[in-house]
Amino acid sequence: MSTSSGSTRFTPSFLETLRAVGDPPADEAVATFFRSADDPGPAPYARLGRTREQDMDDTAFPGVGAFVRECPTWPDWADEATVRAGQEVFGRWGMQLSVGLFLASLPATYLCAKGTVPLVRTAQLVSHPRRRILETGQMIIEAMAPGALVPGQRGERAVRHVRLMHAAVRYGLTHPGALGGTDGAPWDDALGVPLNQEDLLGTLLAFSALGLDALERLGITLSGREAEAYVHAWNVVGTQIGVRGDLLPLSAADARLVATAILADQRSASDGGRELMASTITAMRELVGLPLLRGLPESGVRHFLGDADADLLGVGPADWTRYLFAAMRRLDGPVDRLLTHLPGQHRLSALLGRRVVSGLEEVERGPGRPRFEISEELRDAWGVTPP
Repeated sequence: MSTSSGSTRFTPSFLETLRAVGDPPADEAVATFFRSADDPGPAPYARLGRTREQDMDDTAFPGVGAFVRECPTWPDWADEATVRAGQEVFGRWGMQLSVGLFLASLPATYLCAKGTVPLVRTAQLVSHPRRRILETGQMIIEAMAPGALVPGQRGERAVRHVRLMHAAVRYGLTHPGALGGTDGAPWDDALGVPLNQEDLLGTLLAFSALGLDALERLGITLSGREAEAYVHAWNVVGTQIGVRGDLLPLSAADARLVATAILADQRSASDGGRELMASTITAMRELVGLPLLRGLPESGVRHFLGDADADLLGVGPADWTRYLFAAMRRLDGPVDRLLTHLPGQHRLSALLGRRVVSGLEEVERGPGRPRFEISEELRDAWGVTPP
């Protein structure tokens, strides 16, 4: 799939204009909801987070009810067969992509100093280090299930809910007192709009383009067709999560170039980035749950991002587990081929991913929140048994 909006216009000055733009349709819906709420505190935000879209009616959720019932069609450039092929890539390599998500994609977003501020201010990740990892992983798994991005299907609804929560964070941070977990300080306009278009696009590309890079660091190289399909599926997610339409689609090559441009625009050491990274390492250590592999998160971040970026994030030194990642590159292919007659994947990288995903299933998400779920189709593909 060669359709692309192109990468050449993503200059520093153009990226700066994107920081002034949020997500107008979602922002308008959420503002209507907050303005109608009897409680001016964080309770409305909690209600949005814990209520299923199908239960958001116009009476209890003015503005939001109509928004969640919309089923916008895919843009003209979206191709259903290519999206499904991209979802099949995830079905095949989801264990490795899960490892890359937690040790490469999310840490890369923490290098974007301005973009870390909303996360730290809302305290969702720092106070509950596993919650955002869990909910991010759940959205990805639901979106990448075959057929899930069709309007009205489970994956599209999950993405739309995240879009709503982004809008709620934007409202809360620019209206002190409306969002739980903040310090109530005024928002610094020099940072741009919270969770703005550059932040949204950068996070999207961390999942798509940087996901491809993570696979390569694990010794897995997709065909050009597979890489294009995977990025194309994420382009569709981008339209559903509120990325501005004229910024998409991006080809695999352009997605990598734009991801690089956004990182270059924002890459910096920051207290927020280090705080978020430390919380993520703690969460990863809990998910893996094996004392012998205690240093694996640090080794993994250094393997995927390199020492310079890991140092910016305050990541500790790698320990003996760094040799595991070298072994994955050398041994994964032969081991997988040797055991090809058995169901599931047998690569070392898949074993690690399976450990992480199994850990996610065992985590309690908190009162009123459903448990982490994996479809039977993906369970069979990955060899993950129910908890």
